[in-house]
Amino acid sequence: MTFLDTSVIIDFLVGDEKTVALVKKFSEKEDIKTTTITEYELLKHKTKIKRNAAERFLSSVNVYPFDRASAAKAALLYETLREKEKIINENDLLIAGISLANNEVLLTRDQKFGLIDNVNIKIV
Repeated sequence: MTFLDTSVIIDFLVGDEKTVALVKKFSEKEDIKTTTITEYELLKHKTKIKRNAAERFLSSVNVYPFDRASAAKAALLYETLREKEKIINENDLLIAGISLANNEVLLTRDQKFGLIDNVNIKIV
């Protein structure tokens, strides 16, 4: 199964053709998942239209929480990146932690995720 990062969902919601095709392809084969961190990022939009679009999308996917296993994975990622003196956004670490704790692939359009050396993180 596959987790979608905030960047992928935003591009999907605005109708980016490549992203729409990618999400459609995955949704035909498996359940689409995201995280409570992504849910938060999507729902904090300033405009009601964007929040409503996000709510409709989120109601159709499985949303996974940040739990103890996710915290352990995120903390390990943080430590690894800190040792390399390469830090990424805290929310991105939490999203990656949730995905990796659930042994799933994370699809993102955010190039900073490339700093995480893990085959389950795919930049699309």
